[in-house]
Amino acid sequence: MILILTAIATSLQFFYPEIINMLSRNPNALLAGQWWRLISPIFINPEGWSQIIFNFSALIFLGIIVEKFYGSFRWLIFYFTAGFTGEIAGYFWQPYSRGSSVAIMGLLGALLVWIILNRRSAPVQIQIWGPVGLIFAVILTFSHNIHGPPILMGALIALLVLQSKMHP
Repeated sequence: MILILTAIATSLQFFYPEIINMLSRNPNALLAGQWWRLISPIFINPEGWSQIIFNFSALIFLGIIVEKFYGSFRWLIFYFTAGFTGEIAGYFWQPYSRGSSVAIMGLLGALLVWIILNRRSAPVQIQIWGPVGLIFAVILTFSHNIHGPPILMGALIALLVLQSKMHP
């Protein structure tokens, strides 16, 4: 459903380019009361076909895996919380931008935690990616890259979800 909504909004930008300005991250518009700009930038991908192909492929690939491990409801929590986190970071570090990648990074964070906590059932080649991915997210965050905080938020929520399953 999220892929379809994002595809519709992204497609509309080709016919109605003004939708990009209506949904993009914009601090002045946010301060003027356009609160939807805290989440709406994750539904458009106006940086060209490479952004669309990468983000949609990542959404499909990570989305299927994360939904299998965590379920649909938690998937939505990872996606929207990370999207919101990325947008907040964006207002500080990259105030005029947009794209679904920040929300997708929450799914990545959730997957990295699953790999770490389930490393015994994962192949050796996969086990390394959990800690390496989280270290990379910290580096991105300290570099003021808006993709770091959403990865860490997705990881934190996943950790809380998995810990609560282990200790009811």
